Amino acid sequence: MPGERAPVGADDLHPDVAARVARLHANQPLRVWSLIITVFGDMVAPRGGEIWAGTLSELLAGMRIDATAVRAALSRLARDGWLDRVKVGRLSFYRLSQEGRAAFGPALARVYRRRRETGDPALRLLILPEGEDRVTLREEGLKAGYGTLGPSVLLGTAASPGLEGAGAHGVIRLGAEVLDGSPADLVARGFDLAPLARRYRAFLEAHADLDAALGVGAMLGDLDAAIARTLLIHDYRRLILRDPMLPAALLDPDWPGAAAADLTARLYARLRPGAERWIAAHARCRAGDLPDPDPEEGRRFSN
Repeated sequence: MPGERAPVGADDLHPDVAARVARLHANQPLRVWSLIITVFGDMVAPRGGEIWAGTLSELLAGMRIDATAVRAALSRLARDGWLDRVKVGRLSFYRLSQEGRAAFGPALARVYRRRRETGDPALRLLILPEGEDRVTLREEGLKAGYGTLGPSVLLGTAASPGLEGAGAHGVIRLGAEVLDGSPADLVARGFDLAPLARRYRAFLEAHADLDAALGVGAMLGDLDAAIARTLLIHDYRRLILRDPMLPAALLDPDWPGAAAADLTARLYARLRPGAERWIAAHARCRAGDLPDPDPEEGRRFSN
């Protein structure tokens, strides 16, 4: 059975990885539960969906997050229905709940997709129902990357996800064809892309040093690689899931989201061997070692 391991201090990490951990703590509040969601999506979901709480504590200890905070975050995720907890003696194992698995599928497809639409812009309109559910549905749509053309009208594309909150059965989805003016004009009215562009540029800057170091042959330890990959995907996930994923034809040629996707794919490939070795050596579930990842994991960022 798994046993406790000595915590890893920040002084043991590669300087570029330690700097990224420091930035994680500088961005308050630190949402440990959100970081665990990233770990489940990146590491656990493609390997059977279950992990020992001690594995999470060991990985997050390298990010200067103590076991108490990890336990509290896991309890919250279980209470909110994302995870199911299984006790074996004194050990706790967590696996994605049925609701968690349903939510992870579409999100993972967006995070690990390299390219956005290049063909017909295929605009879509969502007409929200009147009543008490409208505000909640509107907020859900905005978080999912929709633009807004009015209190009850959201603007998206064929790639935009459907809404799933209360009252979603009353949403009307329409195809939109611009007869006068241009689709770009409509997008400019519906989306405020400047804040997202700034966040993409900050993301590129934050990961530039590690990208440069690995590009000239810097060697990372396996834990460094696992931590760096987790933080890379954690940062990218919070951007890409807010990105409306507009086709390239509707974006400025220098849209920084394309550079962010390329950097993420490049870094992910460079960090993957070390991260996989760490997972193989340290990650555990009730059956012992985590199973091999499913085939889709090996195709991440390939399209």
